[in-house]
Amino acid sequence: MLDENDANAHDLILETFLEPEIVEMFTPVVYGSLHMLKQESSRLQIRYNAQIVGNASQADPDALNFVDITGRNAAEVAKKEYEADLLDAFVVVPMSREVTNQLRNAVIPNPVIKYPESDAKAIPLICSDQLHVAYVVTGNNDVAGITTESIEYKARILHSTLRRDLRQDNPRVAILSYNPEIVPDENSIEIQVIAPAVSKLVNTGIPVFGPYAYADFFETGKHLSFDAVLAMTREQSQAPFLSMYEGNAIALAAGIAPLVVSPIKLDGNNDATVESFREAIYTVIDVYRSRYFFDLPYVNPLPKLYHERREDGEKVRFTVKKRFGDGEQKGDDVSLADKGEAIDVNTASDEKAED
Repeated sequence: MLDENDANAHDLILETFLEPEIVEMFTPVVYGSLHMLKQESSRLQIRYNAQIVGNASQADPDALNFVDITGRNAAEVAKKEYEADLLDAFVVVPMSREVTNQLRNAVIPNPVIKYPESDAKAIPLICSDQLHVAYVVTGNNDVAGITTESIEYKARILHSTLRRDLRQDNPRVAILSYNPEIVPDENSIEIQVIAPAVSKLVNTGIPVFGPYAYADFFETGKHLSFDAVLAMTREQSQAPFLSMYEGNAIALAAGIAPLVVSPIKLDGNNDATVESFREAIYTVIDVYRSRYFFDLPYVNPLPKLYHERREDGEKVRFTVKKRFGDGEQKGDDVSLADKGEAIDVNTASDEKAED
């Protein structure tokens, strides 16, 4: 899904699908501006090989399919086709909170691919090959938004996303401090807010650790001991990608039902590269499959078979059928234990042998 006025987004389509083999992995349906695509194709001297379709139902599985949304809301068009079970996931270029918020309440057409918190707001999870970082608040001055409840909520979403989307069976999550260093001050946010959140999460079985001072957390390689990191601010979450990955990353919208991924460039202009765009495509394919197989065992499970086993006491063990005689009915059971009679199993066997 492209911004119809974004030339760089259309450039990514032309350069990425220049290799026709990429459509062998999935069926791409691009929502963008046909006018912009032609304009960039002429400027870059790249011939676009796209099939123009009216909607996703007309898509050719062996070609690049392009839906012209000039003058229309691309998110609304794609959302309707997604709810009609014509689409499986979204790659949004450039990353847009407005588009993500429009897609987050989309109704899941496939009962296997589901998510319980479909009304929740998306939590951006910034990813690279060895680093997954989410954050609690957007701005450094939004200290009021850093509460024990908000940290606990986002840590739970992060933990479930790692298990369901990224195939981490028992993920370890590090929680960072708000201040660069942790000082022994009882009134600090680390002791008053973050530490209680960590304790609550640990007590409920969520393996989180911290808080760690963020000043040297990434530089010293501590992040390599964890599967993900929950930072307090967006600036904290972006810093390691700017220093170690030149600002290139993938943003996965965690905590919402539809699968939404965006390639991002954290350098101010948000112009993603072809490499990050390809990585976003591969991420969407992997996460979709991971969600499917994670949810599959929970769909139509076998009913539980409740079998009540009676107590293996003497009353049950020594219950015998009555011999049928005059005035006796079939099916009546008599327990010798009820009559107060004890049976010696060995003696009974000997007597039967003598007879």
